[in-house]
Amino acid sequence: MKRHYYAGLLLLSVLGITSCNRHIYAPNAVNVPLLKEKNEFKASISPNNLHTAFAITDNIAIMANGQYVYKLAPWDNDQSTNDLFLDQDLRGGVVEGAVGFFKPLDKKKRMVFDVYAGGGAGGFKTLAAHNTEASANPNDYLLKNRFSKVFIQPSIGFVHPVIEAAFSSRFSMLNFYNSQIGSRAFENNTTAKDDFLRVADKPIVFYEPAFTFRVGYKYVKFQTQLLFSIPLNDENFSQYQTNQYFQQVGFMMGASVNIAHWYDNFRKKR
Repeated sequence: MKRHYYAGLLLLSVLGITSCNRHIYAPNAVNVPLLKEKNEFKASISPNNLHTAFAITDNIAIMANGQYVYKLAPWDNDQSTNDLFLDQDLRGGVVEGAVGFFKPLDKKKRMVFDVYAGGGAGGFKTLAAHNTEASANPNDYLLKNRFSKVFIQPSIGFVHPVIEAAFSSRFSMLNFYNSQIGSRAFENNTTAKDDFLRVADKPIVFYEPAFTFRVGYKYVKFQTQLLFSIPLNDENFSQYQTNQYFQQVGFMMGASVNIAHWYDNFRKKR
């Protein structure tokens, strides 16, 4: 039964079926540094995410990540644009840190494995479905919460001065708290109100696989990432669509900067 559930969930994510969703969790991009050597530094930036990582030894590294979600088109108040990728009213983000282990898997150091474990905290707010008349007070429809998280994230990837590609499997456990509901949110739907409050009943585990691709030359590359977010303890959410409060798909584009000595020796080792 669970197999059919996950298959259906992934299918909905890929198709991007639209609905009037109210997300109170949007996964941050996965930081996939694929470091190779001591003192190597990598950073990436996109419209909603900032990632950094630094190798303190030949196998141990630290990372710091930040996310802030905001409205990209503040003049657009059309709620019909909300879908699996976007809740126009969503605001918030997360700050997190981690420690990890990395190791090249071949003599040429083109295949790299790494695994990071860490934690963070954040929060999101959005608006319950409402009319957009000028007289409406947005605070009356506010949905807001905070959360803490821990995660573990193994990745494997190919690293070259021109191209990088990686697959990551992040497992995140979130504990939601301080849930707040505006006075008119869900005023005619007690079931939806109960569902929203039930999100904070106990920690929720998400499986968040990501595909990351970078292309450029040496120190600067264009970066793109496709990320899925799947709640694993789905028995908590049998009464409503799983994508109603959790954003299931993320697609990010940005730039990556890598400072490392191995670029200087790459031609010599060929």
